Amino acid sequence: MDERQVYTTFAILILALLLLTRLPAMAEYFTIDNVNLAFSLEKFDPRIHQPQPPGYPFFVFFARIVNVIFGNAERTFVVVSLVASAAASCVAFALAGRMFSRWAGAAAAFLLLVNPVFWHASLDGPLRPHLALFSLLTASCCWRCWNGERRFAYWGAVALGVGSGFRPDLIAFLSPLWFVSTWAGTKSWRIVFGACVLLVVIVGVWLGTLIIAMGGIRTFAGVMLGYAVEQSGQGSAVFGSSMVAWLRQINRLVIWNALAVVGWIWALPFVLGTRTSIEASPDRARASRHPGAPASIKLSRHPSSARRGMIAAFFFIWIIPGLIVQAMVHVDAPGHTLYSVAALCVLGGYVLSRLHAREFALGASLLVNAIFFLDFFPLPAAVNDPNRTPSIKNAILFGSFEASIGQVRYLDETTRSTLREIQNFAPKDRPSLIITTDAYVDQWFMNWRIGRYYLPEQDFWILQNNTKPNRVDRVRRDLVLESRETPLEIPIFREGRILWLIEPGSAFHKHIAAVQNLMGGKYVFYSDITPDSPPFTIDGVQIIPKL
Repeated sequence: MDERQVYTTFAILILALLLLTRLPAMAEYFTIDNVNLAFSLEKFDPRIHQPQPPGYPFFVFFARIVNVIFGNAERTFVVVSLVASAAASCVAFALAGRMFSRWAGAAAAFLLLVNPVFWHASLDGPLRPHLALFSLLTASCCWRCWNGERRFAYWGAVALGVGSGFRPDLIAFLSPLWFVSTWAGTKSWRIVFGACVLLVVIVGVWLGTLIIAMGGIRTFAGVMLGYAVEQSGQGSAVFGSSMVAWLRQINRLVIWNALAVVGWIWALPFVLGTRTSIEASPDRARASRHPGAPASIKLSRHPSSARRGMIAAFFFIWIIPGLIVQAMVHVDAPGHTLYSVAALCVLGGYVLSRLHAREFALGASLLVNAIFFLDFFPLPAAVNDPNRTPSIKNAILFGSFEASIGQVRYLDETTRSTLREIQNFAPKDRPSLIITTDAYVDQWFMNWRIGRYYLPEQDFWILQNNTKPNRVDRVRRDLVLESRETPLEIPIFREGRILWLIEPGSAFHKHIAAVQNLMGGKYVFYSDITPDSPPFTIDGVQIIPKL
């Protein structure tokens, strides 16, 4: 079987497994970020979170092209997620095959396919799998450049530039790898400069798109800085978070990356004890026999120890700089770690390929990954008890749950139940409105951003108590109908029903219960307003029956 047939057969196998493991388990409802992305298919404006900053302009462009075919955000995002996931698996196969052996490439692709973080991200939404895809594409170009194929200095710039238009954080994560490999493979400042110019031009395209969409550089800078502080402030050492919050961020970063190695790390001592040559790859052996092969890929020119050092340096520069950035600045979802998770899966494919019983070891590794993803480990009881004692065990359980099918199903069930309760509690013979808050403290509840997508005709009054100054907004679908700062009041009907979409058991919930006769269900509560109901104040907001 020639090389093209091998790649074609493997691509078909990967696609079949991807469809079997993804399609039956896709998230039924959008998350907040995916709602923002869905609205961006209609209007691109990161100022109003369509989508959320930094905007992902190349992703939106690609998704809009796909949406022309499918005409529906839900179907479009499923297709985009599957395409990115399949492509990432195939690139992992090609990269590990070129670096090590064809078997290592297949193992790397399978490890990535069933990695809990990657699996979860591909079910959760269409955007984050591109972190893995462009991390692998950039690394593949960097590896070929480092080994003497000088034209891949430019292809690496293209991969990194385009990838950063999908996920701008890739610039921070992968620039060190691209720059070092470009210099190591060319030893030419002229080529390095030319590749840098190419990278700047591509980045300039999507950056210019963002600046134009936001109405100028000043607005662009303000929106980006404000969003960075808002998203990173709670866990970032750079933005002055507490030590406890920062350690929680580090804890999640470690756990989500550990899920990429837990299936194969046990094999490392056996590999370190072997003397098998690292460069015994069929691709490298074939290349070394070619009369015009560069010296950098001649097997005789790279003793095993020297080549091990080069590979170790490559993986170090690929993984560590980005981990430092995430540790110091921001990592808040399992999918954020996919640039490094993909690298660790490639490394895992090599480690397993060095074992004598490697097929059995690969099967065991895949089984371990599946066990973590399928949520076999129950969460500890009393998760919201303020007196609970922190433990490493609980941290691992919570971190692995966030990257499991259990998390996908939990969010789906919360949204499904909330929408059903809103429908059941809204009276047919009287007016009603929804009052909600913008954040939660301990227990997640359906955010109004999700509700506005699935209830496009419904008005939401949002108490924005985390802003300075405080305000209340009235939102319908993607429109802010009004915003009030002074006075802070919500005018309501003289007779009707208020639906309260609030965090169950929170201080806000207790405050409302103290002044209103609350009834309701698990996620939605309601209070009836009669002609005799007086105005009342909740958390500084006066609610006045006068319409």
